[in-house]
Amino acid sequence: MSAPAILAIGTAVPSFSERQALIGDWMADSFEGQPAVQRLIRSLYHYSGIERRYSCTDEFQRPVSDSAYAPSRPLDQTPTTAERMQIYEREAPPVAEAAARAAIDDYAVRSGQPPDALLASITHLVIVSCTGFLAPGLDFVMAERLGLPSTIGRTVVGFMGCAASFNGLRTAQQIVAGQPHARVLMISTELCSLHLQPGTRRDDLVSNSIFADGSAAVIVGQPDDQPGDYLLLDSFHTDMKPNTQDQMTWQIRDHGFVLSLSPRIPDHLADVAPLVLRAVTHEWPEFWAIHPGGRSIVDGIQEVFALSDEDVAATRAVLRDYGNMSSATILFVLAETWRRLATAARSATGVAMAFGPGLTVEMARLSYVPSAVPRPSLNGRAATTPLHA
Repeated sequence: MSAPAILAIGTAVPSFSERQALIGDWMADSFEGQPAVQRLIRSLYHYSGIERRYSCTDEFQRPVSDSAYAPSRPLDQTPTTAERMQIYEREAPPVAEAAARAAIDDYAVRSGQPPDALLASITHLVIVSCTGFLAPGLDFVMAERLGLPSTIGRTVVGFMGCAASFNGLRTAQQIVAGQPHARVLMISTELCSLHLQPGTRRDDLVSNSIFADGSAAVIVGQPDDQPGDYLLLDSFHTDMKPNTQDQMTWQIRDHGFVLSLSPRIPDHLADVAPLVLRAVTHEWPEFWAIHPGGRSIVDGIQEVFALSDEDVAATRAVLRDYGNMSSATILFVLAETWRRLATAARSATGVAMAFGPGLTVEMARLSYVPSAVPRPSLNGRAATTPLHA
């Protein structure tokens, strides 16, 4: 029996998008009469490594004076947490469904099975999100929207930050390892733009410049009936660095969720990431899927491990095209990494890693098994699905 594997990945983004430079201008224009703040904002956006971001709202495209999210507004004039959760309840399900159906369609093309039959074969649903809450939750909503059986096993991984998808993947792996005939659909959906914070606090200016919205879904199961082209989930390892609980926090407040980021995060990662790597694998990885928490984090990881530009190309491509979508981002990176591995058409073993509140480092060892037959579609990967307004 093979190790459980990722059999398909689907990604989706909301309908609204804008170039990073224009978002930076919009943010800076909000602080009319404060040239020092404007220069800082434009610098953050210029050096972010991001070219485009997606959002579930059109706030960036409105005049600053008309936007409740304009960063110069007094806090008490910005949307309350209740108002932000109402948007989450409305906007999260469509993008989550789009990602799930993209994963199902991707798998259907290569397996030769109709999408409806594949949906009927899903035995477990794992939902990952840290940017919104509702009950009945996304697990209930997505089961109904996708037509999954009412008896499906449901698990929710919530509020664990950018590394949360590793907990979702670990859960899926353990389900399949214990029940070899199980097939798990995991969906990670994040609407980070709902939590833009006003003011000139450094952490708010930085987080406003990098976070974005998106969703990704994976199907995890036994690959025994599939002729290659999958990612084996070999092993996982997690490490919570002591005395760092104030270095990255994500807290619910009256006007959204508030992020705190220490400038020492790259230093902490440089300390702990090599230890986690040694724990998860004794071989030097042939590929790297790194969560692009920000340009400085990617630069730091590249330096610590002496990685080539090619090693981090998939990570930088996702950062460039989408920004940081919290827990969904690493699945976008895995999709891009998978596409590149499929093009090379050779077996390879590598690692995926992400970082979350704590400070926590999550890492997984994966093995790519190439396709034994010609692909029926371009690289077997479905393109990211944009929703339509």
